[in-house]
Amino acid sequence: MDRDFSFRQRVILFLASYLGPVLLLLYGFTWRIKWGGTDELRKAKKVSNKVLYAFWHSRLLGLCYAHRFQGVGIMVSKSFDGEWITRLVTKLGYKAYRGSASRDGTSGLLEMMKAPPAGDLALTVDGPKGPVERVKSGVITLASRGTFPVVPITIIAEKAWRLKSWDRFMVPKPFSTITVLRGPHIMIPPDIGKDDLEKYRSEIEQAIAGLG
Repeated sequence: MDRDFSFRQRVILFLASYLGPVLLLLYGFTWRIKWGGTDELRKAKKVSNKVLYAFWHSRLLGLCYAHRFQGVGIMVSKSFDGEWITRLVTKLGYKAYRGSASRDGTSGLLEMMKAPPAGDLALTVDGPKGPVERVKSGVITLASRGTFPVVPITIIAEKAWRLKSWDRFMVPKPFSTITVLRGPHIMIPPDIGKDDLEKYRSEIEQAIAGLG
C-alpha cells in the first residue's frame, strides 16, 4: 500500500506510525488529568455498555491522550491526512473507521454501526472542517440507528495554546492541568423523523457548549 504514496508521504507515514505515538505519550505524560462527570458516565453505561462521545474538533488532542488504550472507535477521513492519523491513533489503542462528514461519511458511519458490542465510539461533531462548534447530523444518525447514549464531552486546559486553524485547535501546555468533563447522556429515538433532527442537533450542541 505504501507504494501508492510519494517518498515524502512515506516519510510522514513512518514518523506518524512510530515517532508520533511516542511523542504524544511523552508530551501527555507531563499533564495532570482530572476527571469530571464520572457519575454521568456511569448512568449512561447503565443504559448501554457502549456510549458515543460527542466533542468539538478543537479538543481532539487532549481527549486522544486521555482515552488512550481504551479501545475507543473513532472516524478518520479517507484522505492522506486521515491515513497518517489512522496509523498514529491505532498505535494508541484506538479503532479507526475510515470516512468523514465531507468524504465517504456514510460508509464510515455504517462501519461504526456494525462495531462489536465492546468499546465506546467517539465523533468530532463539528469536524473535520466546520462550521466550528456546530453539530452535524452524523452523530444523530449513528446514535439513533445504534441506540447508543450520546455523552457530551470536552476538556478544559489550565494553560493552552490555540492554533490559527479553522477551529482554533487547543494544545494544552506542558505540565498544565487538563480536566475532562462529561455531561448527562442524551438518547436519540430510533428512526427519528426530519422534524426531530434539528431538535436533537441543537440539544447536543448546547450540551457540549454548556460544559465549557
